[in-house]
Amino acid sequence: MQKKYSINPLIILTLAILLNGFSVHAQSCNSKLNVFKNRDARSATINDPTKFKLELTNNSTRSQSYEIRSVIFDEPCEDVGVSKTNTKRSSDLNVSIVSNNSRSNLVTVPAGSTLSFIAEVSVNPGTKLNTWKCVELVAVSDACSSRDTRKLLKVYISDPSEH
Repeated sequence: MQKKYSINPLIILTLAILLNGFSVHAQSCNSKLNVFKNRDARSATINDPTKFKLELTNNSTRSQSYEIRSVIFDEPCEDVGVSKTNTKRSSDLNVSIVSNNSRSNLVTVPAGSTLSFIAEVSVNPGTKLNTWKCVELVAVSDACSSRDTRKLLKVYISDPSEH
């Protein structure tokens, strides 16, 4: 007597398709935001903004568009951690994103590629001098808004009369 196993290959094929779909979805959320050469601390004055070079890597198999958001914290940097949600926000600094010689907080990174862009941080008049401020940059993909990548930048607000 011979047994029929016609249902077994169908189950295996279905599982393979489902697992492949899950891995493709997981890959679309695999991004990384880094500061070039780990230079995440810089100084700025009211008349002289500072620039951070950042690299956004898209490790997925599809091109991704990202919105780069910034959060400026009021607390001293040593009290701020990445993704801390209960902190006071500050208006002492302004952040502009520059990519491909254009100011926009929207960038597109091809599949498997890294895009370099500049975060320019300027100091508003009236800001307390000789103090550190922290800026958190958040890259949110349009395909995966629930998973973002973050980087904390530190800016020392120096007194230009002391230079």
